[in-house]
Amino acid sequence: MEKYYTVTEECSLHKDWFDYKENADQVNEVYKEFKDQVGVESKEYYVTDREVYIVPTEKDNEMFGSVLCTPMNGLRKFRTTSKVGKAWVKALKDAGLEVKRRPMPIIYFRSFGGGSYKTRLFEQDGKLFCSIDPADGKAPEGFVEMKASEFFRIIEESEKASA
Repeated sequence: MEKYYTVTEECSLHKDWFDYKENADQVNEVYKEFKDQVGVESKEYYVTDREVYIVPTEKDNEMFGSVLCTPMNGLRKFRTTSKVGKAWVKALKDAGLEVKRRPMPIIYFRSFGGGSYKTRLFEQDGKLFCSIDPADGKAPEGFVEMKASEFFRIIEESEKASA
């Protein structure tokens, strides 16, 4: 059964989420500088600490086609041994950053025993919200259960604000 929560500062997920968001902003700034330095045109990307993927434009394919790996869902990875691949690792290191992964809410539940789970995690106006399906066992400290109608009202308000 799906359950809906507000995640308060009493749970480490709250801090982990906002740390993740801050890190994502910092990594995005590093990527913008990096792409300009190496001549990448694409604004669509995915990065890890050791890899950089882009959705290449026609110009990117012309310039970097020989060092881009086979496409996966539109993304093409720069070979890690290429100048661009090495430049990405150096750019992150020079910025003193690591790419943080999005926190997984299910990990914060003590009774997590594996299997298939569906989760949502988002913030609105500085508050963190989460849903888990199925929500087995007792919620961790800092998870305040809320009604489904309230949860979906918040999602609707968030979508209207971003439209």
